[in-house]
Amino acid sequence: MHLPPPDWRALEARLLEGGYVLEPRGDRIPYRALLNLSFGLAGLNEGSYQHRDGLRTTGDVIAMYVQAGHLSADLPIRHNDTMEEALALLSQRGIVPGDLYLDNEGSDWNSPQYCLGPAARPYLNADTRAAYDADPRHFPLMLLAYDGPAPHVAVGENLSEPSLPGSDKLLESMPPFDSHVDFIGAAYEDPAAQWHCPQDGRDYRILELDWQYSLAMGFRLIRTEGLDDGSARGLAGLMEALAGQPMVCSHRHL
Repeated sequence: MHLPPPDWRALEARLLEGGYVLEPRGDRIPYRALLNLSFGLAGLNEGSYQHRDGLRTTGDVIAMYVQAGHLSADLPIRHNDTMEEALALLSQRGIVPGDLYLDNEGSDWNSPQYCLGPAARPYLNADTRAAYDADPRHFPLMLLAYDGPAPHVAVGENLSEPSLPGSDKLLESMPPFDSHVDFIGAAYEDPAAQWHCPQDGRDYRILELDWQYSLAMGFRLIRTEGLDDGSARGLAGLMEALAGQPMVCSHRHL
């Protein structure tokens, strides 16, 4: 049996209380979230996309479209809003960006996009820490929860065959499965599915194998950007301690 999914809202509260993420207000909203807002506004009027360097707040994004004539000139420009407050302001004026840029990975619940906070800094490698110090808004973090019955799978073109834990040799054959992709499909249908290894006689659930940093799968995921392998593993260890359940990490190259 697989473990029950942890409480992601409780984890969100711990991350905020501990300073591992920043309150997403004013100029502490990640660039990715501001870009999504811009795309959403541009989608309301064909050919209206605006770009400007140095955007820092939702107010900056909205002002850019007001100045271009795509939003009403009397729309309030507020620079200390959260994304939720900015969207509520737009909604009050009948302006509702489309779902295309919700950017929630099809989850049943998602947190806002947060910037990593200073308490997360020790878990980053030196080069990533220097980039974080230069601008934390390049390091978004979002919690994603899926109710099931099937887990969410996040992979890219870099999906690799797995190896046994502690081994560098990839498993090119995984009978009775035709391939590693077929094992992923079996685990998608039944998260408790196992593969029997004839070499050591053990049965492995899907995330007990080493997928070479290439497979994310589960009912509770955390999406980040800008992290190298070591920093991602450092944050995974932090989340494991805070959530009280094992966590693995992967890189999705699209």
